[in-house]
Amino acid sequence: MNRVVHFELLSRDPARTAAFYAGVFGWRTMRGEGEYWRLISSEERGERGINGATVRPVDPALPHQTVNTVQVEDLDAAMDKVVAHGGTALTDVIPLAGVGRFRYCADPEGIPFGLIEYDRGRE
Repeated sequence: MNRVVHFELLSRDPARTAAFYAGVFGWRTMRGEGEYWRLISSEERGERGINGATVRPVDPALPHQTVNTVQVEDLDAAMDKVVAHGGTALTDVIPLAGVGRFRYCADPEGIPFGLIEYDRGRE
């Protein structure tokens, strides 16, 4: 538990970014809702690796960067720990239908990361 399970590449042009990684590494891409593109860097079964996505930043002031998402058992308890250790919330809880609950945060240096609590039985 508490391992990196997803990455996002914050991009001003997610479609172009997705095409780049597909061309260079052969990753499969799937367009999601809006400007969200899934990046399949490993097969969903059997092959090790972390899949991710490319998306526009939730805050346009954020630089182009990679954001890692950490799986947690209890999103609210994890958020309490983030704050207790000097971190901050960047967004409210974002419900992900059929997946779980997600939240962007930042560490004390302002480096963003995500927390995800999967729906029970999906882990």
